[in-house]
Amino acid sequence: LDDIMAKGNVTVVVIAHRLSTIRNADVIAVVEKGKVAETGTHEELIAKKGKYFDLVEAQKGKVSRSSSSVSIATTETETSDSNPPSRSNSAVDLAGMDIDAEDIPETKTSSDAVIDVHNVHFTYPSRPDTKIFRGLGLEVKEGETVAIVGPSGQGKSTIIQLIEEFYRPSKGRLAYNGDDIKDLNVRWYRNELGLVSQEPTLFDGSIAENIKFGMPAATQQEIEEAAKKANAHNFIMGFPDGYNTSVGSASSSQISGGQKQRIAIARALLRKPKVLLLDEATSALDTESEKIVQEALDKIMADTKLITIVIAHRLSTIRGASKICYVDHGKVREVGTYEELMAKPHGHYKRLESLQTMNQGLDRKSILVAKAMYEAQDKAEAEHGDGHDEDKSKDKPDEDKVKIIQRKAKEIARDEYYLFVIGSVGALLNGIIFPGQGFVFAYLIEVFYQFTLPCEDGVSVPFDYPTCQDYWDATAEHMQDLSYKTMYLLVALIFCSLIGSIIMFTAFGTATERINKKVRDKSFRALIRQEVAWYDVRSVGQITSQLSDDAAMIHSFSGEPIRTFVMSLSSVGAGLIVSFYFMWEFAFVALGILPFMAFGEYVQNAQMLGSDEGDIEKTAVESSEGAVLIETLVNIRVVASLSLEDARVKTYADALASKSKRSLCRNCLAGTGQGLGSFFQMWGYALMFYFGSWLLLNRGYSMREYLISLFGLMLSLTGLAAAFSGLT
Repeated sequence: LDDIMAKGNVTVVVIAHRLSTIRNADVIAVVEKGKVAETGTHEELIAKKGKYFDLVEAQKGKVSRSSSSVSIATTETETSDSNPPSRSNSAVDLAGMDIDAEDIPETKTSSDAVIDVHNVHFTYPSRPDTKIFRGLGLEVKEGETVAIVGPSGQGKSTIIQLIEEFYRPSKGRLAYNGDDIKDLNVRWYRNELGLVSQEPTLFDGSIAENIKFGMPAATQQEIEEAAKKANAHNFIMGFPDGYNTSVGSASSSQISGGQKQRIAIARALLRKPKVLLLDEATSALDTESEKIVQEALDKIMADTKLITIVIAHRLSTIRGASKICYVDHGKVREVGTYEELMAKPHGHYKRLESLQTMNQGLDRKSILVAKAMYEAQDKAEAEHGDGHDEDKSKDKPDEDKVKIIQRKAKEIARDEYYLFVIGSVGALLNGIIFPGQGFVFAYLIEVFYQFTLPCEDGVSVPFDYPTCQDYWDATAEHMQDLSYKTMYLLVALIFCSLIGSIIMFTAFGTATERINKKVRDKSFRALIRQEVAWYDVRSVGQITSQLSDDAAMIHSFSGEPIRTFVMSLSSVGAGLIVSFYFMWEFAFVALGILPFMAFGEYVQNAQMLGSDEGDIEKTAVESSEGAVLIETLVNIRVVASLSLEDARVKTYADALASKSKRSLCRNCLAGTGQGLGSFFQMWGYALMFYFGSWLLLNRGYSMREYLISLFGLMLSLTGLAAAFSGLT
């Protein structure tokens, strides 16, 4: 970065908490309360003794903390005038921090150590060839505050994970109160610990519920007290819903990273642990909030029975620690108090401290005067402001929105109209198959039930045939003729089904997939053109799920309805035409009971083939059981650290149970529908057989006409049910 900025051919905008990294910037802007409070170079702002100067002093540790349990050194280590820490020489200073493996002897086991890390070797399972620790030794006694510092990537956070027993060392021993943690009950042991990690994790739910995860039996008052200690109460009460404000993956945009961190700190404080683990607990906070939160942490660390282990990059936050451990290259290289480590002329910690310290000796009184002046100016500006908030108008539903969507859908499908026409031809061929089967059944029944009358030559020959043999031959020829007709009909129906299905599914499938692709492409283009604020109120899961579901619905309501309509029309229409042609009185009666018969046929098909229940009242993605599962597994370390296994299982079970609350009512309705379907179908068949028989006896119709009319109409209902079963 120094090399890039030194060339001067690119504009660089730096967001920084560590002020030593931007000391040589051309312009420094101090942002506070939504506006730029100060601008200028480092020297100009220091001379002004305003807000920037106050931030510098806060990072140097010169702003005293009255609540601190340990006195902070009042004198700052002076950096060499010839080599002050800056952006231009930071790389040189870092390179000069040589590692001396013999600087510190290996820590020995102490009988009064509450946490004892003895000769630990460790490698991550995913990186077995990379050694993280090579004989790490560390002991922490009751009431001690131990700060662990060192360069990035040297395993500081890994120590926390080993103490939490997320991993186990490949060699060595990790003990708690003299007992190897491998021999302890994991849940009991983790309940003794309180963890605030570098990246805070909040679960889907309210702020109060997230804080309460630290101690499920806590009252609202205890929750608020913990939030106050973590400097979170004020901003929480600033939300419209206060402690009931929803946070987590579904509402991540409502709170900032620093606010998440403070909620996580409050959760740890509510837990009242024996060992408090702070893994960069204040890294996401601004300097002012960090100071206030640090004061709260100092009060907690003052407890003579509480053990605190702090991982820190910002060294001004750990100067009051009981001892500071410098970790590098898999071992503890230096151990001591702040004063002891700073007294070492060429110590590792002292060199690291010099990189973060900007030494300026200025009058504190002038700082406070300047600060009071700026606060008075801010107060005056606030009082003379217009005080008018922007009106929040709710979007009024557009009455023409549905028409616009319909018009856009037609425009998208316009290029595929010819495919719909071709597919309709295939659906028409498929539809006439079912009433065509009525002819097949009628002919088959007539062939199978063909009989011959008694015959005796010279005495009684039926139908005036010359001989009985002629009568028998004529009957056989008639049966053979009907058999051939039946075979020809079956072959024709097979070709209709084959050709019709190929045409229908190819045409409709091609058309709907093309429309589907257009919708997905247009939707994705629209998504990437949205403003960032649009995504603040929509989770990624909701967007992807909606994109997938909408495309599927386009598929369902493009080719499917046309296919269903044409098949139903051709099937029922052909059946009615055949029935009216061969036995019109019977067709009139059948037409009256046709809706009831169609309902029964549809219900019967749904029972035999199954139906897609779908999500009638689909809940948001973040509230589903799948989201609970993903949220738990992604944040499994936090779940394990807080011993939330049972709570997350209960949340998952509740999410599953919420989908089946109305199962009894739904099953009763489904059973009633099945019963009514069978009732209408059976009694409809009974009526048709009864009335058809009456017509045979009293109207002079033949058995063939009756069977064709009956089966043509009945099987057309089967085609209607088959068409509707394809709807999704």
